[in-house]
Amino acid sequence: MTDFDTVQDALEGLGATADAAETHGTLCALLLAASPPETWLGHTLDHLPASADVLAQERLGVLRELYRETHAQLDDSDLGLALLLPADDAEFGARLRALAGWCQGFLYGLGVTRLAERDALDEDAREGLSDLLEISKLDIDEAGGDEAEQQFAQIAEHVRLVTLMLHESLNPLERSPTLH
Repeated sequence: MTDFDTVQDALEGLGATADAAETHGTLCALLLAASPPETWLGHTLDHLPASADVLAQERLGVLRELYRETHAQLDDSDLGLALLLPADDAEFGARLRALAGWCQGFLYGLGVTRLAERDALDEDAREGLSDLLEISKLDIDEAGGDEAEQQFAQIAEHVRLVTLMLHESLNPLERSPTLH
């Protein structure tokens, strides 16, 4: 899996204003609407780099790989989605900001696709979106510690499961018929 720092470096090199976590949140939401990579890149970058710019194309390749990986994870029947967040050894405040930013990006992506307005969202999905909105407002000044780390892990897992639930709700997997 493409890691947070690699994506962050690519985004900074391409002049993006959003960080890797927020960008990944937006990507996940856009994938719920089956948006192509160009749509996501259009919301991520002010402009695509010239094809002659080899370094920029390499950085763009990192983003395209993230798109492919995330798309595969969302479609994985084993629920393999991984949120793109800083490593566990990063400063707690940075990880908390990244999780809040991921949720902000996801909500932005849902707003762009207008998926949240669809009647297809059941009560659980709406409650999940409400949770993501609250998580996007997390208190960034909170100090780390064992209890805070456990809460962070639980919240991150909740965000991941809400995302997967929304994906399944909006894009149900076709189940193969059962043979008797």
